Amino acid sequence: QVCAPLLDFRCLFCSKGVMAAAGSNPYAKGEVDWAIYGFMVPHSAIRLYTEKLAAAVDGLSKMQEQGQAVPVAASEAFLEWYVEYYYFFVHHHHGVEENNFFPWIDAKLKEKGLGGIPVKVSTQHEGLMSALDGFKDQLGQLVEASKMGVAGSGKRSEILVGLSRDVRKYATNLYEHLDEEEVNVVPLIRQGITEEEMAAKEQEIVQGLGLEGAKKGLPWIMESLDFYDETPAKVSVSKFYGNLPPPLRLFMWASWNSAHATQNKGVVEALALGETPMKGAGCC
Repeated sequence: QVCAPLLDFRCLFCSKGVMAAAGSNPYAKGEVDWAIYGFMVPHSAIRLYTEKLAAAVDGLSKMQEQGQAVPVAASEAFLEWYVEYYYFFVHHHHGVEENNFFPWIDAKLKEKGLGGIPVKVSTQHEGLMSALDGFKDQLGQLVEASKMGVAGSGKRSEILVGLSRDVRKYATNLYEHLDEEEVNVVPLIRQGITEEEMAAKEQEIVQGLGLEGAKKGLPWIMESLDFYDETPAKVSVSKFYGNLPPPLRLFMWASWNSAHATQNKGVVEALALGETPMKGAGCC
């Protein structure tokens, strides 16, 4: 495999024989302009890893079906990954939209007499957040059922059937929600906000991640932008990377990219293959 520039990040993010289904790429346009780009950055990460979340549930279901068992280490790895990465990132994103991004857009629009963000868009987060909390509880129950060995087989099957159903329903609702945000809010951004204002707000949000959030989120976003960016030059990937402060780029090169490859991507893809993740194992 030939590595791209940008500190060879694609070599770290190659897949272990599993790839989330591309489906309909919402960013497969001739050009992704600055207004939709602001949503593409976090939404691409959420879209890609929601598919990986569902695939991981399928992988554990196969473990259970084929061997009547889910290793404790596998269920614990799934719960840890979910809480530390997926739950953290999606929860943080929706919080930023509700408490920072959307109020800022509303204020800018009202300054120019352009109305505001549709109420429906900003009120859908509650149901999605409730589903995230439910998955955390279900995965915790799966860990306990895994510790029961043969005696917990029926309970594990029951949990996994429910989890698979609930994750698929959540994914459908989530994609509809992300689509609605992009369809309804992006035109308002083009009307009431300048490209320079949007770029400054995006940098503010990235800085708001803090070092720990940046360590988890930035390599993840880079991988996901690369997945959805169909331009030959990977314009969105290059733009995002180029806008990062040099110290963060250095941290990505030194350790954050490899941490993402082993602790985030490597874990969820191993689970999707029906394997127990190995701590410290690489993806390539």
